[in-house]
Amino acid sequence: MGTLLSKIRLTFETLRQLAASYNELDKKLSLSPGLPLPNPLTPFWASPPSPLARHGAEECLPTSADVVIIGSGIAGTSFAREFLDKLHLTGKERTVVMLEARDVCSGATARNGGHITPQLYHAYQALEKDVGVETAKRIIRFRRAHLQALSRVAEEEGLLEYSQCREVDTYDAFFELSVFESMKLKLEYFLKAMPEENGLWEVLEGPEALCDLQLCDRVCGAIKTNGGAIHPYRLVTGILSRLLKSYPSFKLYTHTPCTNIECSAGFYTVVTTRGTITAKHIVHASNAWTSHLVKPMRRKIVPLRGHMTAQRPGTGLGHVLTRDNTSHSTATQGSSWLGTRSFVFYHSTNEDQWDYLTQQPQTPSSSFGKTPHAEFMFGAGVAAELGGSAFFDAIGCVDDRTMHFPTQAYLGGALATYFGEHWGGESTEDERDSQFEAGRVKKAWSGILGVSADMMPWVGKLPSKISGRPTFKDHAEWIVAGFTGEGMTHAWISGKALASMILGREEEEKLSTWFPEVYRATEKRWKRTKLEDRI
Repeated sequence: MGTLLSKIRLTFETLRQLAASYNELDKKLSLSPGLPLPNPLTPFWASPPSPLARHGAEECLPTSADVVIIGSGIAGTSFAREFLDKLHLTGKERTVVMLEARDVCSGATARNGGHITPQLYHAYQALEKDVGVETAKRIIRFRRAHLQALSRVAEEEGLLEYSQCREVDTYDAFFELSVFESMKLKLEYFLKAMPEENGLWEVLEGPEALCDLQLCDRVCGAIKTNGGAIHPYRLVTGILSRLLKSYPSFKLYTHTPCTNIECSAGFYTVVTTRGTITAKHIVHASNAWTSHLVKPMRRKIVPLRGHMTAQRPGTGLGHVLTRDNTSHSTATQGSSWLGTRSFVFYHSTNEDQWDYLTQQPQTPSSSFGKTPHAEFMFGAGVAAELGGSAFFDAIGCVDDRTMHFPTQAYLGGALATYFGEHWGGESTEDERDSQFEAGRVKKAWSGILGVSADMMPWVGKLPSKISGRPTFKDHAEWIVAGFTGEGMTHAWISGKALASMILGREEEEKLSTWFPEVYRATEKRWKRTKLEDRI
């Protein structure tokens, strides 16, 4: 009886603590995210930093501009490139100023895993239910298009080698049979709905099919398709460097945080810690920090802290495996798969809990910057259970100067468990690695994601109800943000779409045929979107 009473007391105490935590969370999500914090952890991608890292930090600000872009990540860069290049083709010129609170590209773009692996079959049925069949298909095609779009941009910019943009085989690996069976049914439904995807997917099950993956014996199946990998920091800073050289009308000012936006006489005034700029248009491309300047977007786009690592691969990994008559795996002397694969690990019975892994090239031909050594780029996806300590630590958190210690510890040990006996020994430190930590984990860092309350990006002109400020006939505020951790498969083409909107080229660019209208930032969408529906 005493044991039973103790359990009851423990249950009520747990519920009380949960209620208190949710109340605290509710208050936190209604607050401003503030400005990006100084001295964040340095991500692997920014080692060494770009020559643009502090570009314009000591220069005087202009007093006016046609367009001010707030944020220097992939979304803001995509917009700037499309806007400036399209204007150049018409012989027109507009002054464009990009402002960044810290070093260039120091937000989520430089802190992700560099994997271009969209959610496709996984999300299709839910999308059908939420937005209808045709819109669901358009969203899938929009996501899928990012692999070719980013490859094409990298090639056009002469950055294909420098940015390491490449196609890889990507595997969803399942360690619980119930989840694997559920995902196979989702894939089957998806392929019937979108026959153009047939031939792009392969289901792997059974020892013979799975042995090549070198995963532990717990793996019960995998689903394979093509994906991509990229060095996101190099891509963005490389493009910005070209824009600065090509267009004198384009200016970049780092370490220039925006503190307020005022408006009068049909113009906007961007207030920064270093002065003010009068602008006709403002583009909000600050993702998790959007609601600092756009107060009505609080609880519509909320910050969430994620974690990433760069790790040395185990010495047993890489060579293709064969299986002998005794059912033991043996490494052949064939080509290595290192640098050619990415993974999503579904490690529990919850389909929404996963980790992700991509990899640097193994034998780079580039002499640009730091030479990669086939590092594993390993991050925790939605690994925290709702209501757990990691969940309450992550959501609403804007501190990328630190990491959640239990998550950091988990990431440091999980890979050897996923690969099991195939992991082998630990890689030895290379003399070229002196700037990194010794041991398995070379670098660990955190980053702040901008999570959309309806799980879709916000793109387009901001109505007054959303911006909290007047919208004028020819001048306005715009947004491209809220990528919910899927920026590499949403942000680039969203930025291009926004440029077409501001330039008045929607019909010419046929946006209605490829841009998901549900992504538009409309007052109707803003009113119906409630964070409470997701928590």
